[in-house]
Amino acid sequence: MVVPDPHEVEPHLDQPEPLTLIDRLAKVLARSDADLSATETLTLEVDRHASLSTLLAEHDVLAREAQIDRWATLLDVAPFPENVADDVFTSPYYEHLESALARHEAAGHLAAVALTALAPRLTPGEDRADPAAQLASMLDQATQQLRPGKRTRARVAGLIPTPAEPIADDMQTALIERHALIEGAARQLLHDAQEAGAAWVARLGHPSSRPDARERWEAHAATVALYRYRYEINGTSPLGEAKAVTTADQAVERRAAQTALARARHIARPTYDEGRRTRAISIRGRELA
Repeated sequence: MVVPDPHEVEPHLDQPEPLTLIDRLAKVLARSDADLSATETLTLEVDRHASLSTLLAEHDVLAREAQIDRWATLLDVAPFPENVADDVFTSPYYEHLESALARHEAAGHLAAVALTALAPRLTPGEDRADPAAQLASMLDQATQQLRPGKRTRARVAGLIPTPAEPIADDMQTALIERHALIEGAARQLLHDAQEAGAAWVARLGHPSSRPDARERWEAHAATVALYRYRYEINGTSPLGEAKAVTTADQAVERRAAQTALARARHIARPTYDEGRRTRAISIRGRELA
């Protein structure tokens, strides 16, 4: 287990974000009588089929809500220093901590193992940093420094991590519905970009004429398209500049998009010039043999 400096708190944790549509939707979904599989999930003034942005916001909320009890159980038994645990649960950064736990597990690691190693390193005392913010920062640093584990989970459209099971049936139904809609929308983003002759698509290579290879290429290319949409990437670079990444969630998803980009290029058939150059090299090699 990589153990980062417990006194370092990530800049993006400095200020809790104001209430947004996602926060308001979360309050609706958190009601004990919420019907998560029907239109009751959208009693706000938003049509859930109105846009991909709305679908992504709904998925983020549902995924977070699906894990709330599990995170609370893990944190309840974590070996915090004396008089720290209560401040973790009441911290305004508690949701940041939940997100950091989700990112750690999405990278294939056990949150319980990380908490056992990191929780004792929180610093008690009146002048300490916020403990939930501290722990979230430590978890993110550990996630970035560790190699991906073997327990990585499926991602929606190859990009967005799915929450760990078990998940309540009604919550699972709501998530699966959104998975299908998001994946369909990601494919449409790709097709629209292809029809428009977008330069970033050309950088992924040309899809093979073989149906199976073309399907795999399109799946990876759609992941890139969804990443561009989710983080408002413009320009010819498929994933934009790495220095433009502003949040831990985006950093994790950019790595997933990088994998998809590499796989799309690997599957893509060579261009005419590339194929001619490859044949020329092969012929030259035979002549020299």
